[in-house]
Amino acid sequence: MHKKHKEVKSCLICLASFCETHLKPHYEVPSWKKHKLVEASGNLQEKICSEHDKVLEIYCRTDQSFICYLCMTDEHKSHDTVSVKAYRTEKQSELKEEQMKSQQRIKEKQKKVQELKQAVNTIKLSAQTAVEDSERIFTEMISSMKKRHSEVTELIRGQEKAELSRAKRLLEQLEQEIADLQRRVTELEQLSHTHDHLHFLQEIKVLVSGRHSPPTIRPEDSRSITVNQHLSFDGVRNSLSALKKRLEEFCQEEFIKI
Repeated sequence: MHKKHKEVKSCLICLASFCETHLKPHYEVPSWKKHKLVEASGNLQEKICSEHDKVLEIYCRTDQSFICYLCMTDEHKSHDTVSVKAYRTEKQSELKEEQMKSQQRIKEKQKKVQELKQAVNTIKLSAQTAVEDSERIFTEMISSMKKRHSEVTELIRGQEKAELSRAKRLLEQLEQEIADLQRRVTELEQLSHTHDHLHFLQEIKVLVSGRHSPPTIRPEDSRSITVNQHLSFDGVRNSLSALKKRLEEFCQEEFIKI
């Protein structure tokens, strides 16, 4: 049983794919050297005109379809047409522009991630400072105020938890968008290196149109994403200070009565 060799090229004239060994005649026989070779493909029939059995090497802008050179003399005679290679060149620029946009959006979102992480640290520090202040104030108060002390601490932690929870959701959302965009950049990069013009044009139409792109926050919305990194607990602190003062005044008044 003969070992099957890997197919490396497909001939659009022979309508067959060949391994390195059987491909040699296309490089050596003068009449075969003119045959058009492309990357090995299992779907050669898709590159052939169903009406004329010729290679689809023309793009009709009027009908937005791929045609052969015989179609140009028939139903597409007066249409606006261009070679597949030339059309690929046009679309290649669109691909590069899309790549640049995606890279820029990644940078913007990575910057926002760093800002959110810094905001998280600021919130934690602010919350911790507020808790320590409340601890200091409540230790100066009598034991009957311990219940209030616990309630105030829970209030602070609740505000901290709410802000951190929101920041976490935003971080996860941005990181997911970055992953989706990086995957899109990879797909665009892979597509940019293909030598199969028809495959390129068929895929770029889907990728650039965005029909299969993951839902994402629009750039203008991304700039509005923020968390309250300057979360203030001054209200709690001021209320406790006022309470302490009133308690001291009350105690002083009562001590005079003793």
